[in-house]
Parts: sequence; C-alpha cells; structure tokens
Amino acid sequence: MVKVCYFGHSFFKVAFPGRNILFDPYIEGGSKDPAFKRLLECAAGPNDLKDTALILISHEHFDHFDKALIESVASRDNSLVVAAEQILQQLSISKRLLHPIKMNETLNLRGIEITAVPAHHPQAFYPLGFMVSYSGKSVFHSGDTDLIDSFSSLKPDLALLPIGGTYTMDCVDAVRAVKTMKPRFAIPMHYNTFKMIEQDPKEFKQRIDKSILKTKPVILKPGQSFSFK
Repeated sequence: MVKVCYFGHSFFKVAFPGRNILFDPYIEGGSKDPAFKRLLECAAGPNDLKDTALILISHEHFDHFDKALIESVASRDNSLVVAAEQILQQLSISKRLLHPIKMNETLNLRGIEITAVPAHHPQAFYPLGFMVSYSGKSVFHSGDTDLIDSFSSLKPDLALLPIGGTYTMDCVDAVRAVKTMKPRFAIPMHYNTFKMIEQDPKEFKQRIDKSILKTKPVILKPGQSFSFK
C-alpha cells in the first residue's frame, strides 16, 4: 500500500511501507513579494512529518525549498536529503545526510530507488523531477516544469503534476503529460497557493474523465490523502 498525503502547493508525503518521503517541503516564508502571499496555508502539522526517511527537493525556489523546515526534520529524524549539489550546499546539517543527484542519475537509498528526471523550468538553476520506486510501485513528482518530450519514457503508477500555468504547465498541458505517461493515477499540484496560479482542478479531472485514458484523476485538498495498491 502506498499512501500519499497532500499538504498544499507541491508539498507531499509519500508513505511506502516503513518509509516516509517528503517532496518539496514548504510551509512558510521565503518571499516578501506580495504576489507570493499564500492564499492557502500549508496543511502539514508536526505529527504529519514524523519518521521521515527521505527528503527530495526539486529546485531552489523558496516555495519548494523550506530550508528551516528541512534542516529541522532531517536533523531530528536523520533523514537523507536528495537534491542538486548547489541546493545541498545551503543546508546546515550533517554532511552524511546529504546526497547530491544529477539529471538522469539513479540512487538507491534506504531501499528506495530514486531517479532524477529532467524538468524544464528556466527560472531555476538546476530543476529536476523525481521518479521513486519501492516494491514494484512508483511515484513521479515532476517538480516545476513545462510539458517536455522526455515524459514519454516515464510509466509511473502515480504522477504528481503542476497545473498552475504560470512558470509551469497549465491544466491542458498537464493532461497532455498524462496522455504521454498513462499513469494509473494522477494528482494535480502547484495551483491556488498564490493569485498568479489560480486554477480549477476540476478542469484537470474532467479533461481526463472525458478522454479514452484509463488514468484515474484524484483531486486532493490540502490535508487530504489517497492510497493505492
């Protein structure tokens, strides 16, 4: 059983049996620009982030890289942190917890296979997505990205895809990504956190439901979870 908890924006916890993974942790802070004032608060509470085995960071932007939170969780739980080298250099935690990864590289950490997938996000220094696999089940977290050709090589059970449309794919391109990958399940992310990325996730669901795809779209509100076998 794989359990996926959505905390808002692009912040997820994916729980494989005995192994909790955090993707792009972001609770607060990072920008004084009023354009980036949160419209929806993060739904993660202290109990949600316990026993974290791995923390994966797609890129350096504040809304994907809550430095203080990552340092706190990793130091407490001895979590391994996986990201581009330039991001890891900013963290004030034990070097033994830091695991740099390059595009198209695969690491096996604590029994989890992690592959760094290319992302197209020119605003970031070294953007990545992550395909994680354990015991025959796989989850793809795209990070911030536009629609790119390399998605055709990915066949995850679950795809987590942005739909915000500013700096990332919108609903239409996210559905195109789903058509390319054909995952069993798809969950939209990176929307409605800020004014500039307001979207109706129902459009994402309706477009998939009306297609010939067998993918099941799942809409999660911050704080909700979804499980699959």
